[in-house]
Amino acid sequence: MTLDALSTLLRQLYVASRCGDVEQYQRRALRIIAEQIAFDAAWWGRGSFGRGMHDVHCSHTFRLPADIADRLNLSDPDNIVAQRVVSDPGRAHYFGLQELRSQPSTAALTEHMGIEQSICVADVDAALGVSGFVSLVRRNATPRFSARDLKTLERLAPHLAAGLEMALADELAAQRNPERTVLLATDTLGLLRVGEPATAETLQLEWPGWTGPQLPKPLVERIVARQREFLGRHLHATIRWIGDRAFVSMRRRELRDMLTRRERDVANAFAAGQSYREVAELLGLSPATVRHHLRSVYVKLGVTDKASFAMRLGSQTSSTG
Repeated sequence: MTLDALSTLLRQLYVASRCGDVEQYQRRALRIIAEQIAFDAAWWGRGSFGRGMHDVHCSHTFRLPADIADRLNLSDPDNIVAQRVVSDPGRAHYFGLQELRSQPSTAALTEHMGIEQSICVADVDAALGVSGFVSLVRRNATPRFSARDLKTLERLAPHLAAGLEMALADELAAQRNPERTVLLATDTLGLLRVGEPATAETLQLEWPGWTGPQLPKPLVERIVARQREFLGRHLHATIRWIGDRAFVSMRRRELRDMLTRRERDVANAFAAGQSYREVAELLGLSPATVRHHLRSVYVKLGVTDKASFAMRLGSQTSSTG
């Protein structure tokens, strides 16, 4: 593999890692690897080890039985593959059918997986007592995995592990961002300066085929006019300014976006636990007007009870102010 080809491949892996979902990253990464190494199925996992035991607790399987981690954990001390790759980390190892059948529990797992050869590489963090592994398998003994295949997997392994850590970090960050908003920064004329990884994908929900650096015209018009909100067929965006920069926060459109500003104010106060009278006093409305707005909100959100009302409404106050 040339340096240019390797550089392109690594860039694809790191771009894939910024999807915000660990399993989605693993699926994408395996598709990228498949362009370089032909394989029928794969197993990508992470586990802890100590006292001669390995316990796989994170397992992503591709075209393999979902229970293979449980089966390995029951027979791990004798498993040939696990023992060798963890004892010699960073190096890709080849296992043919004769070797896979040479030990009873390894042979049983091999038969359950329906494979005849595999290549596997592991990384080990001795201080933490954890290891990760990627195993590519073929269901037939021929063609055999080549020396090039082993070297390619060996070179990619550290980057696969780093990408997995990045995807996990993004997934954890998303827990602090339950609305799955995407943030970008632009100048006051709508020229994109920087955006989070899903910026293009999110904009293309509303404007298929969009490419930068100029933002779509409806967004630019609101930025220039200093309007704080955009509501399209598929996308909701809020805009705020700091100096000569505009920050646009985008997410998929939801039912709550159909609420008027007054309905939103009433709904947020009511969802926070205030009574009709308290909401009326807070917003300077009559109780009858509050009831009217709430009836409208219930219809627009398609709910009939207060618990569902609060859940569907979500935490809107911070983004709409």
